[in-house]
Amino acid sequence: MTIRFVLHSCAVLLGSIATTCAEDPVPVFSGPQPGEKLASMKVRLAYGTDAGREVDIVELAAGRPSLLVVVNGSNRPAAGLTRCLMNFAEIHQKQLFAAVVYLADDPTEAEQYLKRGISWWGVGVPLGVSLDGPEGPGSYGLNRNVNLTILVADRGRVVRNIALVQPTPTDAPGILRHVVTLTGGRVPTEWEVVLLSAPTRKFGEVAWRGGPENVEFRSLFCDALSAKNKGDVRTSRSALEKYVGNDEERLAWLGNAAAIMLEGRGRAKIHDAPIVPALRHWQQQYDRHPRKVR
Repeated sequence: MTIRFVLHSCAVLLGSIATTCAEDPVPVFSGPQPGEKLASMKVRLAYGTDAGREVDIVELAAGRPSLLVVVNGSNRPAAGLTRCLMNFAEIHQKQLFAAVVYLADDPTEAEQYLKRGISWWGVGVPLGVSLDGPEGPGSYGLNRNVNLTILVADRGRVVRNIALVQPTPTDAPGILRHVVTLTGGRVPTEWEVVLLSAPTRKFGEVAWRGGPENVEFRSLFCDALSAKNKGDVRTSRSALEKYVGNDEERLAWLGNAAAIMLEGRGRAKIHDAPIVPALRHWQQQYDRHPRKVR
């Protein structure tokens, strides 16, 4: 009887230990850790008037508060999170330097892919293909099993390292919390994440909706989405509508951005936000067929 009890107790204990071990996530490391200095990271730029130019991302940062995303493998969730982070960074470009480094076996092939995939990867900050191959700079110690290595840095040293094997746009607020600690401002709400992760670059007049490429409009619209009460809504709505004015193109942006939030993936998240009545008004008054929205 005693032996059975001891054996049963041991089995329960071992089972409990196994369960605890299974539940505890194994830490994943990729890239320089907090406190370490950022070494040179050279890329060939993929977009804009500087496409094809070779630059050192760390040199461009010049010690400023920085948000660097290293991409190892292209997929929709990784692209969505990268867009969200970089679209946020573009709004705060006076306080924050940001860039994307794309890892690839063949830089030339990767550049061609990025040009074709501009709707996924086209962002308004420097984005380039690493000149150090699929491993990136040797001194960085990047993990090939990590999809996104995200570095928050200041004065040339890493402040926070986030290694994501399976990224998603919903990771953005947690990451940006570390950024605003350096730059000030506020962490975007879940509603802003929906807007910020929407593609802002499109090929021609394709049928799907694109997010606002205009940075000032994007900033004002995010302020409206973050409104917590009727007073905040009045203030942010007034500022946004003043900026839009009677400009036909800006009115189209307004209707389109409202539709992004009220349709599809944004609908479940936005239904109880204070700004919803204004969104419905803007969509009803100014939304046009997506093909006509730039």
